[in-house]
Amino acid sequence: LARDGGPRFDAGTAYGKIEGIDDPKMGWSRYAQKFELFALNSGLFYLRSTPSALALVDAINEHLKKNKAWDQTVYNEKIHMPSHGHYKSPQASLRVMDIHAIMNSKTLFRFTRHNKGLMARNQPAMIHVNYHPDKWERMRAIMQYYFDGDKRALDKFPDGSCWQAPNC
Repeated sequence: LARDGGPRFDAGTAYGKIEGIDDPKMGWSRYAQKFELFALNSGLFYLRSTPSALALVDAINEHLKKNKAWDQTVYNEKIHMPSHGHYKSPQASLRVMDIHAIMNSKTLFRFTRHNKGLMARNQPAMIHVNYHPDKWERMRAIMQYYFDGDKRALDKFPDGSCWQAPNC
């Protein structure tokens, strides 16, 4: 399974991290922890044929039949939400692949391409062009970079959707 999203892409955001919470009014028990994980992209994932994978797909399907919702949000809710009250989690196990092997366009254009060492040794298995409106042009440039060896093919694009972001 691969994931997308978040303002930064490193081991702390791609694979989750523990964050501290401080509530000074609690005195000696003022500190607590939370686990933070950015949303997984529901456009690309692999499921093994297991009872828990079937339960996950069934739970997503049932939710979407009854509610107007974005499939990606429901996918993330169902895969991450623990059992509680009357809700029973599908208990599907989750594995996140290397963010540079299965990459999205934000990772490539915003971060990876600016790291010459990483670009020199990285050969992604797939790049999901999902963060930019000019998908076709970026896909062609990615092919030129990785397949034709044009090491300047990505240079003509801004990190985001325009050169003056966020004022596009």
